[in-house]
Amino acid sequence: MAQNNDYDYSALGLKCGLELHQQLETKRKLFCYCKPELNDKKTLATIIRFMRPTLSELGEYDKAALQEFKKRKKIIYEIPDSVCTYELDETPPFKPDPDAIDLALKIAFLLNMDVFDELQINRKQYLDGSIPSGFQRTMIVGVNGQVQLAEKTIPLEMLALEEDSCREIKSSGRSITWRVDRLSIPLVEITTKTFSLQSPEEITSVAETIGRILRATGKVKRGIGTIRQDLNISIAKGARVEIKGVQKLELLPLFIKLEVERQLALLELQEELAKRKLTPEMFQSDTWKDCLALFKQTKSEFLRKAIQKRWKIYALKLEGLAGLLGKKIQLERTFGKELAERVKVMTGLGGILHTDELPKLGISEQEVEQLKNHFNCTEKDAVVIVIGQKAAVLAAFDEIILRIKEAFAGVPQETRQALEDGTTMFRRYLGGASRLYPDTDSYPIVLSEKHLKKIKDNLPELPDVRLKRYVSELKLPHEIAYKLVISPKVELFEKLVKNGTEPMLAAITLEQIIKALAREGVETANLTDECILGIFTLLNAGKISKEAIESLLKYFAEHPKDTLEMAVTALGLKQLTPTEVEQIISKVLAANEEYIEKNGEHAFGKLMGDVMEIVRGKVDGQIVNEKLKKLLKEKLNS
Repeated sequence: MAQNNDYDYSALGLKCGLELHQQLETKRKLFCYCKPELNDKKTLATIIRFMRPTLSELGEYDKAALQEFKKRKKIIYEIPDSVCTYELDETPPFKPDPDAIDLALKIAFLLNMDVFDELQINRKQYLDGSIPSGFQRTMIVGVNGQVQLAEKTIPLEMLALEEDSCREIKSSGRSITWRVDRLSIPLVEITTKTFSLQSPEEITSVAETIGRILRATGKVKRGIGTIRQDLNISIAKGARVEIKGVQKLELLPLFIKLEVERQLALLELQEELAKRKLTPEMFQSDTWKDCLALFKQTKSEFLRKAIQKRWKIYALKLEGLAGLLGKKIQLERTFGKELAERVKVMTGLGGILHTDELPKLGISEQEVEQLKNHFNCTEKDAVVIVIGQKAAVLAAFDEIILRIKEAFAGVPQETRQALEDGTTMFRRYLGGASRLYPDTDSYPIVLSEKHLKKIKDNLPELPDVRLKRYVSELKLPHEIAYKLVISPKVELFEKLVKNGTEPMLAAITLEQIIKALAREGVETANLTDECILGIFTLLNAGKISKEAIESLLKYFAEHPKDTLEMAVTALGLKQLTPTEVEQIISKVLAANEEYIEKNGEHAFGKLMGDVMEIVRGKVDGQIVNEKLKKLLKEKLNS
């Protein structure tokens, strides 16, 4: 197989779709009045539930919902002190947050979408326990938008406003623990239509462009977990595979490359199955055998512990598959690993063993031969071993045979979980349309033409337009302007400039000085817009110097309730008069006469440093510079 960076992606027919989920910055949750923030305080209680699927309006069960039901997982909910009855699905939803709706409408207009004048709240089934009700409430706000890249136009399918799910705390075997604090934080889901890619790197530009538009609203949350990306990837001979939960933008191309690698490997596997003249009908899950007796005297610590726990050791012959379970599918992940992950997800068992990877775990070559002889294997056959309680082991064999039969069709359609190294693992079957149906607890939301016009007439400036203005009109460097236009502080920057602050000074303060203070551990979250505006009002009035800005920011981070007058007094930042400045410079010159005589004009640097050490924050450095140059020149000429 070619290395992934050697692929001709156009020839392979690579297509991709992006789903971007972005939490919104609102004062309340979408369907209740709780604060939209995470709560890591002590858990007050836990609730245990089990999920079951329901019929759609057409009397059908969704395949993905049925798959989740097969897992029979125990769902544990952690309840913090901020939980309400809606979050536990004990009461119907409250009226949706109007601010979240308006923000979603604003984003839809910015993305050039056709916006609906009536929003229908729907239910989308999730039986993994991530939502206590078993369904997520969602409403489609707009469709058929587009974003413009330098090289192409990317079509958008839709924008939905929906509630976020609970956050997963831990998962082991047949139980999973969720914390309900994240539930119902409002988010928008933006979905592109499927489009062709010349290169996986193109997806980064798409995600960045949409992300910059979202940030231009100034009303989206920041930080890990507040934005998540899902990918839908396919190649011409493969199938659509959804990859969930990519949190780092820079990893998007890697996931595409490795999924292409996986699909090509599965197509090679399909061809090999045909070459070996194998058929799906040759594989049945009920041909297993009890192999406990083969390992009674084993030295494998792993198997001995299983025997002590009275677990079953069953095995299944896989005719003609020798060598194929060990075939690498994605980096070092093998086809056998795909079988093991399907077993783990669907049954809760730890995994499987197979003869392509044995001997290992203390299982000897002799024991492997005995196992093969037990099944009358030829050199072409493989054997898979599963250990656990009988019901779970038999269910595991069903999943193994199902996945092997899927291999005859090439690439199965499924949802896979993104892993940190760019690889993926099976998560669930792809959901269908039958998992989405109307929410009978909610009324339609009718939007008047006047309301929609008001939102459309007050859209924020798009990042690219604002960037050009900042560079051409305000003379900001491109690098600083590029970051500033999507900064949460961009509206504050506009106010500062409007009030007469030098644009470059305002930009550096907001994008560099404050961020540097945060890296030093200063509580910059305490710096309100009003506080920063007040500091610059003093500067513009000539009551403090530029050098005092950083000191004042530090002070207010530590004393957020103090007034400007208190801060100026506490820091001794009262401005010096011209006479006082001249007196200080004269004293510094007198104290350095010998140094001045020896170095002449080159003494300026040291003298400037000595003076600024005394007057920093009490007078503008440019004034000191000019005054010192004048007095030094007079002294040298005298």
